[in-house]
Amino acid sequence: MLTLALAQAANPYLDEARQLARELKFSDAIGRLRVARQVPNLDRTERIEVLELLAKCHVAEGDRPEAEAAFSELLSLEPEHELDRESTSPKILTVFDDVKRQLFPDQRVTLIEEAAPPGRFRARVVDPFKRVSAVLLMVRTGDGPWEAKPVTLEARRLDVATPLAPTLTVTWYLQATDAAGALLATIGSAEAPRVTERPTSPVVSPPLAPDESLAPTKVAGVVTGIVALVAVGVGTGLQLNAQALERAARDPSRPPGDWADTARTTHAEAVARAQWSIGLFATGGVAALSATVLFAW
Repeated sequence: MLTLALAQAANPYLDEARQLARELKFSDAIGRLRVARQVPNLDRTERIEVLELLAKCHVAEGDRPEAEAAFSELLSLEPEHELDRESTSPKILTVFDDVKRQLFPDQRVTLIEEAAPPGRFRARVVDPFKRVSAVLLMVRTGDGPWEAKPVTLEARRLDVATPLAPTLTVTWYLQATDAAGALLATIGSAEAPRVTERPTSPVVSPPLAPDESLAPTKVAGVVTGIVALVAVGVGTGLQLNAQALERAARDPSRPPGDWADTARTTHAEAVARAQWSIGLFATGGVAALSATVLFAW
């Protein structure tokens, strides 16, 4: 399975073109390279190799316009690409150098800003002739002097933290220089720098004073609690009174129990007061439960 995967990943047309070029069969190699360019999974490295070999084969065939077109596409994809100057024919080098000068006049260097997360700054350095010797981050805090901070350049890309001061506004810009210190390219300048604003202090709200007034639900809870207490108190009094009447009705030696009719009347009154007390107890219980819920709300 591994062998099959490697075989599928390879570009057989590029392999054939390499062999044909070694055999000086440049016309046949060009045909294979045109097909190799169309392979869907062609990666960046292979595409660069295809374009370089295609341009060399066109030079060998005497077709300079096609060679220039291939070199132009190659350098647009990889501006810093360079040929092996020891093993490459001077005729091929001449075409390559002419195309590079046309694409990048005055050996121009360009700094291209790229997307970056908050607090970072990223840029790509386009330096076809490899002239950049240093990249400096120029920073000024408040009204102070400009300070130069070297920036590490990796794979023609730079990634720096956005300059920041805790209490002052920071201005800054980037510049690329050659070995002699000559300025080659900038992002921003001393006259028009980038600005990192002073961080704003968070607004601290004063603590809220405790509300002295009771919420409506708590007021209702207080009232309901009072009703519960009154209901239980009255119910208790009625219950005690009913018990006293019932004892008197059952005592035949004393009025009103000494007469049957008055005893029956007294008993009926005791039962009525007992029923009222039970109702008040129930009302007090419901009121107490309601008061608890209203206070907790």
